[in-house]
Amino acid sequence: MSLYQVQGFSQELEFSAGMTHKHLFGKQADVYSPALGIELAAGRQELTPFSADMVTWGLNVGIYRMDRIPEGQEDATGQYQQLIATKGTYRYDYYYNDYLTFFYGADAGFQFISPKSEEPMIVTADNGTRIFTRGVVAPNIGVNFEFNPYIAVYYKFQYEVGKFFGDQPQWGSPSSKWNHLLTNAAGLRIKIY
Repeated sequence: MSLYQVQGFSQELEFSAGMTHKHLFGKQADVYSPALGIELAAGRQELTPFSADMVTWGLNVGIYRMDRIPEGQEDATGQYQQLIATKGTYRYDYYYNDYLTFFYGADAGFQFISPKSEEPMIVTADNGTRIFTRGVVAPNIGVNFEFNPYIAVYYKFQYEVGKFFGDQPQWGSPSSKWNHLLTNAAGLRIKIY
């Protein structure tokens, strides 16, 4: 009986890893270059009632670097923000055929932001050791292409809205604590059946 329970649980696990590109809107787009990073996720899949579609829920962790654009120097990368995002995730997969699925869903959680500099004197000790917190809600849509029941590649398009709790980083800080991003992500999903 215990072996059956372990096998039943393992049939519903999914792991994914992908590259992510985040682009800011508004005043912050003039201050920070688009962020590049990686996302790792783990989730549990369940068959939806009365259909062959799937629901996946789990956790997502992302690590990004967002470079500051100093005025007059479009390609300078001396100062940057390191972002670590931890989010809960929900996804509904609609099966179009055996290989192609479309999905929609949402992520919600927190980003932890730390100002960094490649030259230590630029960042003050106060800012260099601080971690700023931003709450994030991010609806998304996308597509999966499944090579077989175990491996799929995906593309995800996501709109992300966030708000800083407390202070926010001072580099080109706009007056509003709200910010908006567009995210493109592509990667690999591995399912354990």
